[in-house]
Order: sequence, then structure tokens, then C-alpha cells
Amino acid sequence: MLWVISYDIPDDKRRRKAAELLEGYGQRAQYSVFECEIDDSKREQLEKRLRRLIDAAEDDVRFYPLNEADLKRVRLLGRAELHRKAPYKIVGSST
Repeated sequence: MLWVISYDIPDDKRRRKAAELLEGYGQRAQYSVFECEIDDSKREQLEKRLRRLIDAAEDDVRFYPLNEADLKRVRLLGRAELHRKAPYKIVGSST
């Protein structure tokens, strides 16, 4: 599942830590927006880690799920690109 995660964190230190944390889960799409292709277990782990990091009274973090049908409807303008993990193939030898 692809999750678009955005944040508005006014404190520089917390914002930097949130960005560093998110970089471990996905790609930065814009300054405060990440695209993370993660399963439910990783998402729950990320949410738990972000909850410990942010100040709930000041900070705003949002998780938007995009399923395959939603992804087909995404429109990108300018230099924007959708960050998805490249599919991989297992190649065997014929020895």
C-alpha cells in the first residue's frame, strides 16, 4: 500500500527528526510530504514512532492511503513524479 504522509511541525528539531524518520520508510515527494510504500505492520510501527516524537498539541501529521485504483487517478504536473518501489524479478541460472 502506498501512503502519502504529510506533516506540519513548527519546531525545527522535531521537524528534522520526523523527516529523518520518514526517510527510512519512503521517499520525500515535497518538503513536508513523503510517499511510503509500506505494509500495515510498517505503518503501525511508523505511527508509533511518530507519536513519541511529535507534540500532539502543536504538530499535525497525516497519513493518506492510496490503493491501486487511487494510484491510477493520481495526476502529476510539472516535474512531479510518483515514488514507487521498482518491481523486481528473481532470475535463476540454467546450469
